[in-house]
Amino acid sequence: MVSTESTSKTEFHPNSPSIGIIGCGNIGGKQAANFLDHGYSVYVYDLDQDSMAQLQSLGAKITQSCAEVATCSDIIFTALPTPDDVITAVLEGEQNLSQGLQSGSVYVDISTNSPETILRIHHAMEKLGIEMLDAPFNDCSEGIKSQQGMGLAILVGGSRETFERVEPILQVMADHVLYCGEISTGTRCKLIHNAVNAIAVQAVSEGITLGLASGIDLQTIWDVLRLGSFGQNPGDIHGLPHYWFSRRCDDLSQHPEFTVQLLHKDLRLALDLASKHDICVPHLSLTIKDYEEAEQRQWSDYATTKVRCLQEERAGVIAQDSPQLGLDIDE
Repeated sequence: MVSTESTSKTEFHPNSPSIGIIGCGNIGGKQAANFLDHGYSVYVYDLDQDSMAQLQSLGAKITQSCAEVATCSDIIFTALPTPDDVITAVLEGEQNLSQGLQSGSVYVDISTNSPETILRIHHAMEKLGIEMLDAPFNDCSEGIKSQQGMGLAILVGGSRETFERVEPILQVMADHVLYCGEISTGTRCKLIHNAVNAIAVQAVSEGITLGLASGIDLQTIWDVLRLGSFGQNPGDIHGLPHYWFSRRCDDLSQHPEFTVQLLHKDLRLALDLASKHDICVPHLSLTIKDYEEAEQRQWSDYATTKVRCLQEERAGVIAQDSPQLGLDIDE
């Protein structure tokens, strides 16, 4: 563990630092492979041995603990599902990250976390003399495509000096690296983004089911939404044919990348943020009720688009693609 006494920074060359990644799931595993492709030394740790083995076959070095990742790495990323998972990995678990951090290293959390957890960890990092950024990752596997093929944006919070030090590394991770402000600002921006996205998606659900229930066919209402001013801009609508109209949301074997449980967690965190600032968010509150009902129906592990089926039930209609419609084909 590093000393709590102030120490001078050990500078690393922006093209040569060793990278540590804790959490080798959809985001962490993808970025580990990305860093390997760019020639970096990458150390990984995950509870899932198969995930690590797959990355090892690409050239990653597997470790036995979060502490070992920290010992071997200049920049350490955590990409984990929940705030509790991050706390365990970084501060409270056996052989946690804080027990192996070296002077001059930088810790970056790219999870979708809670601001309170980020601030708690940042306080602990300050005591250890370790620089920290919160930099939640923003991506969309269908619809708008990443220019680099890795991700749309990283939303960064922390000191400007630390951000500039790590920025060359962050730039290989996504199309856009957005410096949002002081520590936890990146996390707050991500929560707001996901809340707005979820609310917009529920609005699309209401519009489509209203159209079907009033006798408008799916192709027509889809074209109205897709080709109008709304459909030309928002982030989720172009993924509807792939995720919802195809009914992939009804099939767990399709291996959803973003589940009802995870987005419900993000929405609750966003609501906590609103409550902390005494801001009324009625649409978010109503959307959360749908996610609560979805989890009560045992839909936690389904794709987030499964929640839209609640609105279909209310309207008594089903939006489903067919070979005749071919809604997933761009025109």
